[in-house]
Amino acid sequence: MENASIYEVLQLAISLEEEGTKFYQNWASQAQGSVKETLECLALDEVKHADYFKNLFEDLKDKPAVDYLFNEEVTAYFKSYAASAAFNRDQIKLNSIKDALEEGILTEKKSIEYYEFLSKYSKEPTQKMLEKIIAEEKEHLVVLEKLLTAV
Repeated sequence: MENASIYEVLQLAISLEEEGTKFYQNWASQAQGSVKETLECLALDEVKHADYFKNLFEDLKDKPAVDYLFNEEVTAYFKSYAASAAFNRDQIKLNSIKDALEEGILTEKKSIEYYEFLSKYSKEPTQKMLEKIIAEEKEHLVVLEKLLTAV
């Protein structure tokens, strides 16, 4: 089995955050009032998360000591996420803000799960930063769930 490198794992994290940014920006442009404002804030948070992963990627790519590979368990988990249709919104038809909020909730849950798994196999300071991102993603989840009940 081919193992996943830290670079591939970080690239997926960057992709998740960038896709989240586009998703929230798109739906914010179709929303009004507090829903619009909330979605815009979520998009900004996703930009910050993507920037963190990009900076980590840049820091690590110049260090030969990071050329290690994850074990097969981590690799299998990574590959299942990379191939998951849950992160490919092009296949999903969303017709309303309610649909978008439900999809946002699902994606936040999957992101939290992915980052929690990565955190178990990370070292400091990456682990601390992942824990911070997990906490923020959990806040996103709560916000989206509240919005969904209000729509």
